[in-house]
Amino acid sequence: MPIEVHFEKRIITNNVIREADSKSHRDYIVVTVLAAVFLFGLLAYAWQHYRWIQYGYRIEEAQKKKEQLAEIGRQLRLERASLRNPQRIDAIARRDLGMVVPVPGQLVTFTADAPLTIPTPRPPQPVRPQQVEIQPQPAALAAKR
Repeated sequence: MPIEVHFEKRIITNNVIREADSKSHRDYIVVTVLAAVFLFGLLAYAWQHYRWIQYGYRIEEAQKKKEQLAEIGRQLRLERASLRNPQRIDAIARRDLGMVVPVPGQLVTFTADAPLTIPTPRPPQPVRPQQVEIQPQPAALAAKR
């Protein structure tokens, strides 16, 4: 069985001054700059891609809104056409408003070249008082009075 003996000798390196290695320092700066440029390019690409996707969503949303507005416009045009129908207007005027067809002499048509004449006013007709029907009041209201 052989025995090995190792002696430990401490080396004091407090006074040793290492020379600055300019090539190593230069390589470190170049690698750092290249990594920063690569990361900046990657970040710029990611930002551009993100904005591209966002604009795609905006365009799609605007197209949907355009289609909705076109449909609403079509419905409004149909409604306007139905409301402008002269037969409908005549029926409402006769039924709801109590209008009648004008008798001859009630319509006066003016032309641009006709002389301006002011019609003479008719004397006012006496207004007859209308009879008012008295409606019976409910018992609860009559008791309060």
